[in-house]
Amino acid sequence: MELGDHRGRNVTEAEVKLEEGEVMQDGGSALVAVDAMPEPLQMDIRMDVALLHCQACLLPLRPPVFKCEAAGHIVCFCCRAGHGGICSRAVTHCAELDAVVAAAKVPCPYRAFGCDRYVVYHGVADHQRACQCAPCSCPDSGCPFVGSRAMLLDHFAAAHARLAVTVRYGRSWNLSLALSQRWHVLVGEEDRSVFLVSLGALGAATAVSLLCVRADGTPAPQFWCKLSVELPGDDKDKLVLMTSTVGSTALTGGMPAPGQGMFLAVPHELLSGDVLPLSVRIDQVRPAAAAAHKSTTPRARTPGRMQ
Repeated sequence: MELGDHRGRNVTEAEVKLEEGEVMQDGGSALVAVDAMPEPLQMDIRMDVALLHCQACLLPLRPPVFKCEAAGHIVCFCCRAGHGGICSRAVTHCAELDAVVAAAKVPCPYRAFGCDRYVVYHGVADHQRACQCAPCSCPDSGCPFVGSRAMLLDHFAAAHARLAVTVRYGRSWNLSLALSQRWHVLVGEEDRSVFLVSLGALGAATAVSLLCVRADGTPAPQFWCKLSVELPGDDKDKLVLMTSTVGSTALTGGMPAPGQGMFLAVPHELLSGDVLPLSVRIDQVRPAAAAAHKSTTPRARTPGRMQ
């Protein structure tokens, strides 16, 4: 709906966009007339953070908020019944406090890493788990750099001369990776997700693994991958292949050691000198399909005897 000059036509309502973490007091949709009030003035204040916490469980308050009659303790919805065993049952709903805790916002804890959002206080933990600016570490051993994923890409290029290879999801990409470098960087063209291809010696083979660099707390896999290495030539049976969900890491402990988690073991016969000819395909996993792509023992086949 156009929000311009509305003379000569009937305009009844417009959507109100809520800040992250805000909740509607009536539980319904937010509808106002076009002649709505101007955006309210906001200001920064300092206050005792304990005032925004439940006095029973000590967690941040979120609407609805209640008060016990005996001592005036402020408690959350979950604690209002159990509070009766300690003091008195909290049955008084504090609508005024609902408005306060629903509107109290603080800067994202990752502001230093590029997030400029102001988040409702009781929603800070949820925001942190999903914030795209959550810090990750550099995979290079001994490098102290910590930054968001976007910062990491700049750091990789400037400090380690590692340029990222951009890939599109849903199709295979043939890469030539130097074995002298323990890790290589890929970036998803669609959403700028950062991936690391890890290479490491594992006995008589080279262990190859793919990790998504992200610090959010989403436990479900977001990507699925197919890694394969094939011996050049007409003999298509000489290959190794693996399919798996893609694990996530913030790299706080550095790159995982070769052979940890899901990996593809590539025999030396499939290497081309000091270069690994790797085919990579990355697909986004929808939440409903995550269980279907659960990580299992890699499907690997090495038909015939390597000559």
